[in-house]
Amino acid sequence: MAYFNHSFSKMFLGTGATRNLASTGAAASTTNPYSTGGMLITPLTPSVVLANLPTPAGLTHTGYFGFFDPKTYLLIDPTLLTYNCCPIVLASSSVLQKDKIGPFHGGYQETNKSKVINPKYVQNAYKVTTCVPQQTVVSVGSTPQTLLPTDPNKFQGGTTAATCCFEFLCGETYYLRIDVKGSPALRALNHNAYQTLDAYTGCCAGPTPVAVDSTLVMISWASEIIINNYLKPFVLPVVFDEAGTAWYAPGTTVDPITNAAVLPAQWWTAYISPGHVPNACAGLRLFGAFVGTVFGDCTFQVTDYFEKEPVKILASMVDYTGDPCVFEGICAYNDCLGLQGMGFGDQVVKDLIKAESYLQNFFASNDLRIREITQGYDMTSAINRNALYTRYFLLHSVPRFNNPTGVFDNDRYMLEIIIAEANPLAPVGNTDLDKFLTNWLSSCATCVSLETNGCVHCTPEPN
Repeated sequence: MAYFNHSFSKMFLGTGATRNLASTGAAASTTNPYSTGGMLITPLTPSVVLANLPTPAGLTHTGYFGFFDPKTYLLIDPTLLTYNCCPIVLASSSVLQKDKIGPFHGGYQETNKSKVINPKYVQNAYKVTTCVPQQTVVSVGSTPQTLLPTDPNKFQGGTTAATCCFEFLCGETYYLRIDVKGSPALRALNHNAYQTLDAYTGCCAGPTPVAVDSTLVMISWASEIIINNYLKPFVLPVVFDEAGTAWYAPGTTVDPITNAAVLPAQWWTAYISPGHVPNACAGLRLFGAFVGTVFGDCTFQVTDYFEKEPVKILASMVDYTGDPCVFEGICAYNDCLGLQGMGFGDQVVKDLIKAESYLQNFFASNDLRIREITQGYDMTSAINRNALYTRYFLLHSVPRFNNPTGVFDNDRYMLEIIIAEANPLAPVGNTDLDKFLTNWLSSCATCVSLETNGCVHCTPEPN
């Protein structure tokens, strides 16, 4: 610990449901404490109660934590300012449901405790709120989104290089290049995906080229996307005709944003061209889409891959040689940039397994019988792998004032508290925990305060 460039980590689950009169059926006491979420709040509760919390129907002893006086190991009142800047101990209930394995090996429900935390030696305190992943959405040409007040910084290649209302002439072939970048494409193809799509506008009726219905060009490009083996796993196109009406790929049953039902009459195969409308243009919306590989709990291993990165889509109109700079192309506008999610339950499970391994509670990855015997499924069931969690981090050190080497040294510990979020789109964490940590740290002569790290979601406009 003291001789490595990383911290010893411990994880404390605060995923338990709120304990109150309605859930426990009894008044609060030091043997039946109340909680807000997974944080115990009944003062003077001994830490040993975490090992045998009363569990009425719907409750379990797993997922509760509290802050205790290191001299008495009684729960401190998190609302009292008298505990500010005082050393504390963080303790949580065990993840394992049985105290013994067989007739001899026991103690598995012993509480999980930190070292004594002196706030003067806290080096960092922060929480990472949940972040719902966001798909990439790109508009090509004239769509209702590019007609709205737009951010110039969101145009691919800048606003001066292209126009959103592009006039397509008969007797021409127009080329659209689409690049798909990111981990999903790299893992599938060993390189980023890129394809050039072509759309022929048909023969001219006379010697002078005239403008054609640009919707047919967009449908031609979109039709190539959904049959292209390199693009169809990652890109879902929606066509907008010159009147601004959305048309979907054949077989589409729900809108990719609103989840509203899509009828066959809305598929672009049902589109009948009325001809080109002067000063009207069509467009194309590209939605980043992929399906990650996720294995079930039964076959779960800590080395299982879990995809987190959304794909990035780049689009540009090019000439027949593939050069996008020869002529003025059609605009590509980033409606929403892809946003990688945070707080995935799948990652929390893996970190929990690592933390339990430090406690000598090892997880059997390959032998499912041994996993069952050693309560390995209690680790995977303690966290919902499909949910999102806010994570609190507390980095502190324990100085070694008496070191035989004569060198002042200290051990560093990274403590992590996991909080379940009811609404990941509006994460709040645990407000009582926020207040306690803020008051506890602010009264010390340190520069450390509780910080919040989150993300800003982009809400794409409906089709």
